[in-house]
Amino acid sequence: MTSPLCTVFAQNGYKPNLMRVLLTLIAILTCIALTGSEIPTLIPETTLPQAQLDSLRNLTQHPASDRRPAWSPDGKRIAFESNRDGNWEIYLINADGTQRRRLTNNPASDRRPAFSPDGMTLVFQSDRDGDEELFSINTDTAALRRLTDNDADDFFPAWSPDGATIAFTSDRDGNPEIYRMRLDGSEQRRMTRHPRRDLWATWSPEGSRLAFFSRRDSDEDNDELYVMSSEGAGLMRLTTHPAHDFCPSWSSDGERIVFASLREGRGAQLYVLTIEGLEARKLLDDPGRSTEPSWSPVGAEIAFTTNRDGNDEVYILSLSE
Repeated sequence: MTSPLCTVFAQNGYKPNLMRVLLTLIAILTCIALTGSEIPTLIPETTLPQAQLDSLRNLTQHPASDRRPAWSPDGKRIAFESNRDGNWEIYLINADGTQRRRLTNNPASDRRPAFSPDGMTLVFQSDRDGDEELFSINTDTAALRRLTDNDADDFFPAWSPDGATIAFTSDRDGNPEIYRMRLDGSEQRRMTRHPRRDLWATWSPEGSRLAFFSRRDSDEDNDELYVMSSEGAGLMRLTTHPAHDFCPSWSSDGERIVFASLREGRGAQLYVLTIEGLEARKLLDDPGRSTEPSWSPVGAEIAFTTNRDGNDEVYILSLSE
């Protein structure tokens, strides 16, 4: 069996010669003895250098399922969904893991929260009236307001950076499409029109663009990432891969998108896409499944859902930029 060190040599054009391997090991051990350095970590070429991964920490730490993290605009709090109390509810927690509290309390499922730009309100989806509808809730008083009311499912809400609009997905016209509406639920209008699904709209930091995933150009049932203007014009495809690319989230500078992908043929992994040049790189190698990433609006931290510990938990990855 070829060793990891031989694999690295092969990737760089060397043959896995035993003598070369032994000489390299001697050189490494000599450097350690002289400098006191630790043995370097061998990282796949598609993974960011370990020096750029400052920390990876479990935020929620609970045996139930904690999922779908969403940052507050100031980067100090995270909203997430959890079934730790018997059904899906919305919770708030400080980004350092302190002061966790339950925000919704209903026997139905309350899921997929998103913050308003002022951090005072969350929009979320709930099936408390029989189908998935959108509601808003004040984070201090828990005052609730219903925003949509129809026989179809409305889900995946996202608040615009200027606070005036909520984008969401709905199947009210026969298949999932991207819609937008005013904060009071008025002026609802469809932004995409395609017989295949369009899902998970997410706003760019300046509010001029929306990224989403879709199967519109796929001969198979795989999703790709797209971007369009906030008015639904100028559609551009971002990824082209035979595997699923999904759950996009913008970086705070608007130059990159983190997303989940099944392109390794196992559990979903996180990738970062550079908008200029459309270069995608694997972010980290998760032994489980990593999905639902959310990039902090004020820094280089990414919250995401992973089952690396056997159940879904919210983790935070800090990057050096």
